Amino acid sequence: MASSNEKQDQTGKSRNGEGKIKILYLIIVVLVIALAFMIFRSQKAVIERDESFAQGVQLKGELDKVMDDYNSIKLENQDLIGQMAGKDSLILANKAEIERLIARQADYNKIKKKLDLLRKITQEYVGRIDSLVTANKVLAEENTQIKQEVSRARQENTQLKTELDEKMSIASEFKAYDLSATTVRVRADGKEVPTDRSRRVTRINLSFTLSENKIVEPGLKTVYARISRPDGVVMALSSDDLYSFVVDGDTLQYTLKKDIDYRNQAQEIKMHWDRQIEDTHAMSGQYAVMLYMDGREIGRTGFTIRD
Repeated sequence: MASSNEKQDQTGKSRNGEGKIKILYLIIVVLVIALAFMIFRSQKAVIERDESFAQGVQLKGELDKVMDDYNSIKLENQDLIGQMAGKDSLILANKAEIERLIARQADYNKIKKKLDLLRKITQEYVGRIDSLVTANKVLAEENTQIKQEVSRARQENTQLKTELDEKMSIASEFKAYDLSATTVRVRADGKEVPTDRSRRVTRINLSFTLSENKIVEPGLKTVYARISRPDGVVMALSSDDLYSFVVDGDTLQYTLKKDIDYRNQAQEIKMHWDRQIEDTHAMSGQYAVMLYMDGREIGRTGFTIRD
C-alpha cells in the first residue's frame, strides 16, 4: 500500500509541475505577443511621425514656393502693390494659418486643401498683376502717343504763333515814306533859301509821310531823328540821357524828336534842326539821317554839304 501511495504522490507532483510549466509558457507567450505588439505600435508611431514630418517638410516647401512666387511678383511690380492691398491681406492670412496647421501636424489633406486654395489665390493675384501691367503698358503707350501729339501740336502752335507774331510785328511797324532831308539858309525875315554850302547852311529840314496802321493803338507817339555828321558824330544837344532813347536794348542819342497824336491814318510830318552856334560853318561831306518810332527804325536818308 505504501508503495502505491508513493506512486500516486509522484504522479500528482508530476502533473502539478507540468501545469506550472504550461502556465509559465502561456505567460511567456503573452509577454512575447504584448512586446511584439508594443514594438509594432512603436515602429508604426515612428513611421507615422516620419511620414508626418516628411509631409510637413513637403507642405512647407510647397508653401515657400508659392510665397516666393508671390514675393517675386510684388518686387517686380512695386508700383502696382497699392491696387492689390485686399489680395495681399488674404494671402498673408492664409499663409499664417497654413504655417500653424503644419506646426501642429494637422491632417495632411486639410493642409493640402488650404495650400491649394492659397495657390489659387496667388495665381489670381499674378493674373491680376499681369492684367494691370498690360493695362498700364497700353496706357503708357497711349500717353506717349498723346504726349507726342501734344508736343507736335505745341510745336505747330509755336510755329504758327511765331509766324503770326512776325506778321503782326511787320504789320504793326511804321514806315516813313517820301523821306527827304534838305539844307537851307534862314534869312533875317524868316524866309528859307535852299543851299548846300557849308558856310551858308543854318537849318536842316526833314519831311516824310508816316504810314497808315490800323493795328496799333492810336494815341501819342514820338518820332526820333538821328543826324550823323560826316565824321560819324551824332548831332545832339547833349550826350546825357535827357537826349537819348532805347532801341533793342541799346541807348541812342537823338538829334530831334517830335510828339504826334497818331490816329491810325497817314500823316505828313515835318521836323527841322537849327544851327546852334552862330558864325560856325557846317562840316562838309555826307550826312546820314535815321528815323525811329516805337523802338524801331522807320526810315533813313542822307544829304551832302559842300565847302
